[in-house]
Amino acid sequence: MTQLRCPNCDANLSVHPSDAIITCEYCGSSFEPGGEKMKRHYAMKVNFGQGEAFDTLKAYLVKVPGVSNDLASIISFKDGYMTYYPYWVYNVKGVVSYVGRDRKATFRDKVKRRYSSIHWEWVDEAGREEQTRQIRLYAGPQVRREIQNYPIATRGRRYFNLKEAQKYTANIVFSRVPEEQARRQAIAKTRQMIMNRIQKETEQIDNIRESFTVTDHAYVHVPIYSMKFTAGGGKVYEAALDASNGRVLYSDIPRTTGFKLKAGFTTIFWFILAAVGAAIIFLFPSWLYAGIGLLVIALILGIMTLVLSFRQTAAESAR
Repeated sequence: MTQLRCPNCDANLSVHPSDAIITCEYCGSSFEPGGEKMKRHYAMKVNFGQGEAFDTLKAYLVKVPGVSNDLASIISFKDGYMTYYPYWVYNVKGVVSYVGRDRKATFRDKVKRRYSSIHWEWVDEAGREEQTRQIRLYAGPQVRREIQNYPIATRGRRYFNLKEAQKYTANIVFSRVPEEQARRQAIAKTRQMIMNRIQKETEQIDNIRESFTVTDHAYVHVPIYSMKFTAGGGKVYEAALDASNGRVLYSDIPRTTGFKLKAGFTTIFWFILAAVGAAIIFLFPSWLYAGIGLLVIALILGIMTLVLSFRQTAAESAR
């Protein structure tokens, strides 16, 4: 650990050498290791207490296929804590002008309303693509991918309030990504999005002119509950929930043994039907299309059932 002094209140702080933005645990001000203050530091408001968050998690889990019908009555909270995770948020405006070529098909040799040949030729293409994107980048140390890839909501953000974090005895994770590095990543992501769109329209790009401008940026902490619970037995399950909007980032699924057995037998049934379809293809050529249809449909349903039965975690879709 490295010792630093807060440039605002002069408190002595112990920080990780890789921390790029530090938040003082005494006065709540944020600054870079060199002492420069971070002015655009925001946090999402905590709208769910721990009890409300757990009730929200229960309401979500009872809808997940395979859990017990009486899950709401047997689920039990075991442990939980809140962590403020850091994210960089950038609004990036990109303007890309390009010149290139694309292939165009010309149909030839028309005979009785049908063309017997296709001729391909290169044609010049030019265009201009302009987009403004909001890029959100996780900035802390390594965590579960659901937190790293979480598409945070930024509506209703407000300036970071240390007292609120202390009220919930929350852990505050510092950014490991310097602002300039995050800015470059946001521009690179925006550029890739625009180029992907252009490449769908133009097969070959010969010349390109581009301009990218960051119109707004912020350093945002999102309060997230990490929870442990049981579901009528000794096994402990884990979940994470956004304390600002109640969204479930991930949760282990307490599926019943009966569901797992049923899913297993159903998977075997679909694979048997797929085998029947394959047998029809080889033994009864006149029923070729029926055999192919049975084989494809049974395989798809079998794989879907298999994936569903082996899936260990669930996550709430973006609202």
